[in-house]
Amino acid sequence: MSQPSTTSYHTHSRYCDGHGEIAEVIEEAIAAGLDTVGISSHAPLPFSTEWNMPLERLAGYVAEVRRLQERYAGRIQVLLGSEIDYIPGDEVAEFQRRQVHPLGFDYYVGSVHFLGDGWPPRAFDGTEAEFRAILHADYGDDIGAMVTDYYRRLPGVLTISGVRVVGHLDVIKRWNAGQQYFRGDEPWYRDAVEGALRAIAASGHIVELNTAGWRKGLGEPYPSPTILARCQALGIPITVDSDSHTPQEVAAGFQQAAELLADLGIEPVRL
Repeated sequence: MSQPSTTSYHTHSRYCDGHGEIAEVIEEAIAAGLDTVGISSHAPLPFSTEWNMPLERLAGYVAEVRRLQERYAGRIQVLLGSEIDYIPGDEVAEFQRRQVHPLGFDYYVGSVHFLGDGWPPRAFDGTEAEFRAILHADYGDDIGAMVTDYYRRLPGVLTISGVRVVGHLDVIKRWNAGQQYFRGDEPWYRDAVEGALRAIAASGHIVELNTAGWRKGLGEPYPSPTILARCQALGIPITVDSDSHTPQEVAAGFQQAAELLADLGIEPVRL
């Protein structure tokens, strides 16, 4: 039987939209047999959301992870990370340069959660109603335009200093259970994905197999097996992450992920 990963770099806690203490995440990681766990609450943004860490909590977050690194030394490697957003324009990039980067993170998971042209921007994966509102208001109900814009923006995460892992690469399918918006084999979809993958391949960044897709009822992880196979063909390294939002989820789906990667002939990597 394929052995599950012993690392997870994408985890959330009470500091953002997750639940539980960071120490609980670490304890669950040890119990699950992991030898490395990355703590990666959503980085602050220059506008408020229901899921990003408020700026006033950032210094405390960093200090707590650093204390826990020392406490758990010799039992498990704990890395200080954050899931950081790419949003086009200078305002967010400058905020990250001034407020986030100076705190000395070990790595970032780079993600795209926001689409459309309004300010503040709106997340498309919060609720399906929000997804539909963005599709209507910003893309004239043209799902091809919306999905293509997502993949066009995705290489932007590669420009953020410190990003090592590309987060949930095809999360644009979050509300596409049953293929109600798109099939995923349309020529325009394949072209959009290919453009993003080629940029990632050229950059040397890692793509995560994010097991949360299974937990959210999509029947597959992020990204899909088809995209994972294309990553392999392009030489893009893959790591396995849970995107946990409770301590108990820290290694959720790892056996399933191991079996899928074995079927595809992919050996997961570490940071």
